[in-house]
Amino acid sequence: MDEESKGWGVAICGLNCAKCDMFEASHGNKKLIDDIVEWFKTERNESVKPERIRCEGCRGPLDVHWSSDCKIMLCAKEKGHQYCFQCEDFPCQILTDFSSDGIPHHKQTVENLKVMKRIGLDAWIAQQEANGKRVFCP
Repeated sequence: MDEESKGWGVAICGLNCAKCDMFEASHGNKKLIDDIVEWFKTERNESVKPERIRCEGCRGPLDVHWSSDCKIMLCAKEKGHQYCFQCEDFPCQILTDFSSDGIPHHKQTVENLKVMKRIGLDAWIAQQEANGKRVFCP
């Protein structure tokens, strides 16, 4: 069974898109849309229109992507990789910077990708499920 049919959407960087607020909001979760709009208003003093909150993950079209300028995604696509761990430069400075940017769920990306590389993606997902995890994205 592939990752998508199991409710997983492992991004290039190792995050689980299927559990991301932006992804869930853009797939019909009206409350999350409202929460995200409010978060931008109170935390960043920015006005974000609800229709802007759209994302199909890093494997979807860039015109329906929250971070269409993501350095990690653009680098992997340019090199023809599905995941960062497939790159000979893994872990690179771009990924290392991302994992140390202070956002809690970004912190685990490199370590999780190392395990994915060592045991394989399906085995890693099975391991996460056995531990009762749905990955680390809030």
